[in-house]
Amino acid sequence: MLSLALTSLRAVSLHRDIAELVLEGDLPGALRLGCERIERLPASDEAAPQRAALGQLLGRVMLACGREEDAEELFQRQLKSYEAISRHMVRWYGSIDQAAMLLHLNRPGRALECSGAVADDARAPVEARIEAMVQAAAAMHRAGDCRSALKSIDVARTLAAGLADERFAQLVECVALELSMLHRERAGEALDDHALGAVFKEGAAELLDNALLHQQLGAAAQAVQSWSALVAMRMRFLQRMLSKDCVGTEAAARVTDAIAWLRERRMAETETQARIEGALMLIGRGAARAAADLLAPLTFNEQQMRRSRHALELQYCLAKLHQHQGRHIDALRMYRHHTQQAVQALQSYAGVSRTPAFLQQAAQADAGDAAKMRLPLRYRRAYQYMMEHLADENLSVRQVAAHVGVTERALQLAFRAHLGVTPAELIRTRRVENIHQELQRQAGDAGVLEVASRWGVKNRSTLVHNYRTRFDETPTQTLRGAAEAGGMPPA
Repeated sequence: MLSLALTSLRAVSLHRDIAELVLEGDLPGALRLGCERIERLPASDEAAPQRAALGQLLGRVMLACGREEDAEELFQRQLKSYEAISRHMVRWYGSIDQAAMLLHLNRPGRALECSGAVADDARAPVEARIEAMVQAAAAMHRAGDCRSALKSIDVARTLAAGLADERFAQLVECVALELSMLHRERAGEALDDHALGAVFKEGAAELLDNALLHQQLGAAAQAVQSWSALVAMRMRFLQRMLSKDCVGTEAAARVTDAIAWLRERRMAETETQARIEGALMLIGRGAARAAADLLAPLTFNEQQMRRSRHALELQYCLAKLHQHQGRHIDALRMYRHHTQQAVQALQSYAGVSRTPAFLQQAAQADAGDAAKMRLPLRYRRAYQYMMEHLADENLSVRQVAAHVGVTERALQLAFRAHLGVTPAELIRTRRVENIHQELQRQAGDAGVLEVASRWGVKNRSTLVHNYRTRFDETPTQTLRGAAEAGGMPPA
């Protein structure tokens, strides 16, 4: 659903009316208007960008509505439009389309290969790379590789922050919150017998606590409400599911409301995924009967269910429901099918996927800073933000905490626990270290305060105190030593 919103944002400049229908959740209306328009567009090279943007959007809408055959046919026709723009567009946009189709078919390994090829290419349009990174994150998450999924979103955040349209950054943040919520659900004790349960538990301790995640989901819903009812609905649903009173019949009612919302908009495939996602949540909240009712349209024919692309999760849910009903033989049989499916899925993912270069580059950049790597994933973003804003004299712990969406206390505790210093102490230390390095290189070309001010320090007494504590000498002594080594008089 959120990836569809990204495609809509990319199409806004050329097809605002249709993109806004999608963002409001009126998929039937968007399909009707879009199909009429794409037939009227001339087959000229000048109209190729319009056909390309509209075809991509319509294809994603068709997938959300369960019309995969129509989407696949449209994606094939789209290649001519891409080629009319440039040969690079054939590779970039064709790969994104293919990744969308493969995610729909629940083939995360192949989807990761396709999306990774676009995310890795710095020549591709930034908006397309962001969408590819979100696709890659979805593929990784489905295979249980949640840490890599969140790292992918971190890189997408950086790209989105550089765009003039702030909606991209808001949407990427919504994706991060969605993945965190789903990760937390899947790592819960109630679902720890899932064949991928141990994989999902990895990194779960680094996630936000329920109260803070609940708060951020609400803030995200409010931020996007003005331009996307579709995204706001998703954020509010996840927020409601995190509420303390969301157990038993209350949880069932909230999931049912969300399913009804999707059904009214004829989002068949999205509804199927929501039923499975909702059933897992309900099982974890003690509403087994409601989970069984929710899955009934997907599990009434066992043979058909086993051939479904969602068989892995459906079989697990049925095993849990049979166990709850006391049908232990059926539960064991279904659980055996589930574990076999999980092994096949992991083998497929491991056999064809590779770590995208953009993630390898991010890991290499992180590896150069041992302190950063000791922090949990979310707090590495805080660390990175601090390092990038050391020259800002107004940099504060509150500002850093707000940037990564945690409380000041949580930030303080994380840095103390993993680095042994507070964020403020780290800022002071890194600043004087940078000043020290620059003074050593200055050899008399600049005065102490001039160098210090470039690193956000303008108070001489504060500078001298922190500098002497760290290096057992004053900044002037360092500068004098550099000048003498260079054969120049000190400033």
